[in-house]
Amino acid sequence: MDDHAALSQVPLLAHLPETPRREVISVGHERRLERGEILFHEGDGTEAFFAVLEGQIKLVRYSPRGKELLLHLVHPGQSFAEAALFGEGTYPATAVAIDPSRLWCWPRRGFEDLLRRSPDLALALLGSVSVWTRRLAAKLELLTQRRVEERLAVYLIGRAGEGALRTGEAVALPEARNLIAAQCGTAPEVLSRTFRRLEDDGILHAEPDRVVILDPTRLHHLAEWIGD
Repeated sequence: MDDHAALSQVPLLAHLPETPRREVISVGHERRLERGEILFHEGDGTEAFFAVLEGQIKLVRYSPRGKELLLHLVHPGQSFAEAALFGEGTYPATAVAIDPSRLWCWPRRGFEDLLRRSPDLALALLGSVSVWTRRLAAKLELLTQRRVEERLAVYLIGRAGEGALRTGEAVALPEARNLIAAQCGTAPEVLSRTFRRLEDDGILHAEPDRVVILDPTRLHHLAEWIGD
């Protein structure tokens, strides 16, 4: 898939007519990052926003003691940092390349010029910011109201994609366990113990790069239930 086709599927651009979509793409340019390279730091002035073409980007914040909190993993086909164009004009998180990554970069000035001329683009941007708001609200609910078992169940069902899980179905785990733990808001050793508990309960069987679902009904129950 060429870059134009890939960018056309980014939610921010997907519903734009072809001509304005091409115009939006044309004001951007490619940016490459090595593994572990920092794209921007929390508090840096907002100079651009981005879409991932290849690789993965993690958005993180750090506690005063230096503990890393993973806010989101950005995969190919997703944009990020567009909300930072407004408000205080600074990035609210640090962006780090997990793998060698290729991004499409939209400089702030060129994009704002287009935004002033295109109501369709302005509405699309509002929709994209709304998605980020709902995503962060869901993340907050997950981390503050759910046990680790429930968080892991939510993660696994999300990895499985659309369609009902079936007994014996395998869910691929391409990410490192420390990243899975971070997305579940816990430590790697706690995640390992949680996998073992769910195995002992007959809900799943964990392998290094996949999980085999043994009892999808109970897994869904964990994902949907919120305890007192």
